[in-house]
Amino acid sequence: MKKEGSYRPKRISQLIQQEISQYLITELPEMVGFLTVTGVEMPPDLKSARISVSVLQKDKREPILKLLEKRASYFRKLLATRLNLRYNPELIFIIDTSADYEERIDRLLEVVKKHEPEDTD
Repeated sequence: MKKEGSYRPKRISQLIQQEISQYLITELPEMVGFLTVTGVEMPPDLKSARISVSVLQKDKREPILKLLEKRASYFRKLLATRLNLRYNPELIFIIDTSADYEERIDRLLEVVKKHEPEDTD
């Protein structure tokens, strides 16, 4: 029976991710391609949603995060009209920096590859 309870937060997270992504396209069209919702995490009580966003331009991360935090109540109201949930979750936006780690790993692999002796058989 525990598995049934764990499915609901995952499904609600997916719905919120879809809805927020759509809202960002319509509300911030100038950021399309630079701002992406990478994931939504929700606890089992469904009272909050941690929304991870990836911002392509590093220098714009803080201003965009502040803008999203400022508009969180607006997005929350929009979600309430679209999703039929008992609790309207609190929206918490965070910056997803996993792309930075991937970029760093790629650079390190390139450095290692350049310094690796060629294999001649």
